[in-house]
Amino acid sequence: QLLQRRLIKKTEQVIEKDSILQEQGKKYLEIKKVLARQPGTEVSEQLAVYQSGIKEKSKQMKAMAGELNMHMAQVNEYKFEIERLSSELHDIKRKYFEQKRREALAKEKNFPFGMENQVL
Repeated sequence: QLLQRRLIKKTEQVIEKDSILQEQGKKYLEIKKVLARQPGTEVSEQLAVYQSGIKEKSKQMKAMAGELNMHMAQVNEYKFEIERLSSELHDIKRKYFEQKRREALAKEKNFPFGMENQVL
């Protein structure tokens, strides 16, 4: 009887330890799965390369945006200059044709009836 009790007690201990072992085995597998999903060193190195690339491209983009703004301002200046020169040209043409008309009227006053082509 004493041996039976000891055997039963030992069996219970073995069953308890076995269940603890199975539980720890499950935890081990879960942790192993989680670690397998974690990025490795290659991934973190690649990520660092991508981040530095993005940083560089951002700098380039900001510089290009500044240049674009500068060029757009210059284009606006040129447009205003073209508009001013066009207006000035229009005024000069108007004055020129007005002067020609005055000269023609003055010539007509001096030589009425188409006599301006004849030499006196």
